[in-house]
Amino acid sequence: MIISDDKVRWPSIKKYPCKKGKGEHEYLEPILKYKPEIRYVYRTKTGILFSGKIEKDYRYLRTEVSVVLETTCKNCGHKCVSYLTDNIK
Repeated sequence: MIISDDKVRWPSIKKYPCKKGKGEHEYLEPILKYKPEIRYVYRTKTGILFSGKIEKDYRYLRTEVSVVLETTCKNCGHKCVSYLTDNIK
């Protein structure tokens, strides 16, 4: 099979990632993709355990809260997903 040069399409090289925003995306308000989640971190004999409930058999290390956010560009519709996590003291 011979490939003709007329049928081969190269991907276009855009000067700006967001043409209407002149290179920068303008994101709208973030949307919570999943509910905030609480995780308890414990040390076990074999490693570390991440659990959604309190375990009394293992040594407690810390408590973490995590959130997943999704933002969308108002010009081109580009989506960006952010995963945020932090310790609760």
